[in-house]
Amino acid sequence: MSFSHFEKLNAKLFTGISTVTSNEEEASEKGKIPSMWELFQKEKPLPAFQIPRDIIALYSDYETDEHGTYTFSIGTFIEQEQDVFNVMTLPASEYAVFISRRGRIEEVVIETWREIWEWDQKALRTYTGDFEVYDEKTADRDNAQVAIYVAVKRGI
Repeated sequence: MSFSHFEKLNAKLFTGISTVTSNEEEASEKGKIPSMWELFQKEKPLPAFQIPRDIIALYSDYETDEHGTYTFSIGTFIEQEQDVFNVMTLPASEYAVFISRRGRIEEVVIETWREIWEWDQKALRTYTGDFEVYDEKTADRDNAQVAIYVAVKRGI
C-alpha cells in the first residue's frame, strides 16, 4: 500500500525503553533494534495501567537525517505526565502516514521504510520524530499490517 495520507497530530507523551543507533548499524550484525524488541517482550517494561494500549516504536533525536544516529524507543503514548521512566515529548506535527502491505512483520516494516527513504516527497521530512504503530493489525506476525507516521513540514 505505502503512502496513505497526511495527518496533523498534537504533541504526544511517550514512555518506553531506548537506545541510540543508526541505519548503517542496523544494516550490519551490530544492529540493536532486534535485541530491543527481545528485551521489550521479555521484560514487559510498561506498567499495567498502560496495557492494552498500542505499542509504539519511536524514532527521535535524529542527528541529521536517515544517514545519522537516532534514538530508537519501544513503548507507548501516555495521556499525561505520570510517574514512569523515560518520558519523552513528541512535538505536534503534520505526518505522512504510510500503511504497509500485509505480510511477515519484519519484512513489511523494512519494506515500508525503504519506500519512505525513496518517497518522492522525502524532502518534506523534518526528522523531529517518526513512529510505527503496533496494534490489532499486527497481532498475527505472519499477516501483519503496520502504520508508519513520518513527521513532515506541510502547511495545512
